[in-house]
Amino acid sequence: MTVSALKKLFMVAFMGAFLTACSSTPKTDEAGDAGATQTGQATSESVDSETAAQEAKAAQAEAEATLEGLRVHFDFDKSEIKNEYFGVIKRQADYLDANKDATVTVKGYCDERGSREYNLALGERRANAVKNALMAEGVSATRINIISYGEENPIDPRSTEEAWAKNRRAEFAY
Repeated sequence: MTVSALKKLFMVAFMGAFLTACSSTPKTDEAGDAGATQTGQATSESVDSETAAQEAKAAQAEAEATLEGLRVHFDFDKSEIKNEYFGVIKRQADYLDANKDATVTVKGYCDERGSREYNLALGERRANAVKNALMAEGVSATRINIISYGEENPIDPRSTEEAWAKNRRAEFAY
């Protein structure tokens, strides 16, 4: 699955949960216990809303975890893969080993700091580092494409340390 397909899947799941949370049931006014029915409905709707909100949060967390499984993040101005990401690379190599016809594109990205040319070169070094790690796991170079987007397509457009850390990455796209 590509990152954009996962994003679309996440958005569909989130919108479904959101619409479910916003829906209401029609109130019936039956003689005698109308007050009790409305109170019961309010409690039921409150519980339904909380459940839907929890489901939406869980779906969002799952989608983010899936996307994070397709990303390798880097330190500022570096293209060396951190130890914590070798598991991600191993899982991608295992997927490619199990799916012999699959190819992968590794997309390299940077944060907004630095010139356009420098960031394109750094994004390429990051993508190549991931490609080399995949090859070390036994994936043929002919099945791995690389591309650098430099500072284009940031995950987080803000100019903060947190945003920059998210944007310094390589992504797997199938």
